[in-house]
Amino acid sequence: MILWRKQVTHRWLAVNQPSLEEIAANDLAVILRAGKVRSLVQVICRRRAGAQQLVREFGGVARVLPRNWLKFAQKQEAHPPIRIGRRLEIVSEPAAASKVNNMALLVIPAAGAFGTGEHATTAMSLRLLEEITRNRRLSWRLLDAGTGTGVLALAARRLGASEVLGLDNDPGAVAHARRNTRLNRISRALFIAADLLRWKPSARYEFVTANLFSELLIAGLPTFRQALRAKGYIIVSGILQGQAEAIARALGRNAFQIEKQRRRGKWVAFLAARKT
Repeated sequence: MILWRKQVTHRWLAVNQPSLEEIAANDLAVILRAGKVRSLVQVICRRRAGAQQLVREFGGVARVLPRNWLKFAQKQEAHPPIRIGRRLEIVSEPAAASKVNNMALLVIPAAGAFGTGEHATTAMSLRLLEEITRNRRLSWRLLDAGTGTGVLALAARRLGASEVLGLDNDPGAVAHARRNTRLNRISRALFIAADLLRWKPSARYEFVTANLFSELLIAGLPTFRQALRAKGYIIVSGILQGQAEAIARALGRNAFQIEKQRRRGKWVAFLAARKT
């Protein structure tokens, strides 16, 4: 399942709701929020092509939901601890921590339904990040594009980043990431709402993580390269196996050298270095 969502004005809704209903039928939900200027529209898509069509025609964001997303959404059950290498454990509540010595703890509530670190795309990104930063002694910064709940950015702070910036064009996701920042009492973690294809970097980063749809990922690669320091690294995920070759070619066109490839089920992730 894939969740497409967008925050809209009442005027936008009046113009576009008929078209959305024609495309999504009973899968469309319009959430009106008292006292708020904007409403939330969302569609549960059973096929990736449907979500991509919505993004192309209406903007917004689309995120892959884990198989058991409905159980999370309805019961808000805690997920088992997720160990990331030898240095980090992600739990849905502090009481679930396994009390492993010398392992940093990050709390990402399961009520978010996605972005807890369980999904293959996130898990591969987390493990690649832990591996590449394991022996890094110099100060480093990370940019997380399409941050969602902020799990990758906040994990980076636990893994030694001096500061992180998370971007998402969904203000609801940014608010969620900020709540997780406060929950974990993490400083020097900034989350902002921004269009990834219009955002211009004002600083350079040693690492970029981008867990995005392939089309958006390819379009954003020039910006991500600009945001990276020389010899910096990018971790890209959210890639279906059939799209991996196209992503690899796009990385090459943008002067990235693939260092590692990971596969979990139908998903692929790459670690690539920025060529000087």
